[in-house]
Amino acid sequence: MFRLMRILVLLVATFCCTATLAAAAPPPPPVPWMNALGEALDQGKRMTQTFRPGNLTAMDAQKTRLRELLRTVPTNPPDEVLLALARGRALVNQMDAITEGSALGDEAAEVASASFVPPRDLDGDTRRLLLADMKKAAAGAINDVACGEVWSLLTNEQKARLDEPVDSHNHLNSLVEAIDAQYRSVLAKNWNVGYLNRVIGWGTFVQGVSDKTVELVGFMEGGHVTPVDTRAFYYYFHFCMKPPG
Repeated sequence: MFRLMRILVLLVATFCCTATLAAAAPPPPPVPWMNALGEALDQGKRMTQTFRPGNLTAMDAQKTRLRELLRTVPTNPPDEVLLALARGRALVNQMDAITEGSALGDEAAEVASASFVPPRDLDGDTRRLLLADMKKAAAGAINDVACGEVWSLLTNEQKARLDEPVDSHNHLNSLVEAIDAQYRSVLAKNWNVGYLNRVIGWGTFVQGVSDKTVELVGFMEGGHVTPVDTRAFYYYFHFCMKPPG
């Protein structure tokens, strides 16, 4: 009789313990959601690794899809899902940095157009070539200063991952120096200096480059997923690293 009672007590205790554990364990994430997230992570990773300027529309669509999946996370996700979410947020950061860097040409074109003071008798070909050089100079100055500022946002660990010297880099932090360098290497190389001074509103040009740089660097200051996965890191990796050789 007593033995039977002990067995019943053990069975009840085992059942209660099992029920408690079952209640405490988080439900598995929906299979379709996990499959969609895994597919989005794989496609997004391939896009960032093989990105070309013409792929920007596809990347934006993939980024939107990934963000939507990150907004619809199941409740109480298990550890495997938390790891996937961290990967997803880091990937969105990388896509953001690529998108911003890829828009640099459009931003530079706005600076060139705003500061251009064309003479009345300017022919179409000259106008097109001059604006192209002004755009190139503006883009070069913005990126040079932005890279210098973004470098200062990186941790030593990030710099080590980039395989760059921790205490030095090859970008100009000075806006004036960056514009002067582009002026000499692009504009003055192809155009008469006196002519440039007549067709370029330098105050507007400098202010435009400054505003675009501040906007770009300000965006790169955000987007921290981990101390390593930041927009600044990915921007520097994609747009500031010197090509090999």
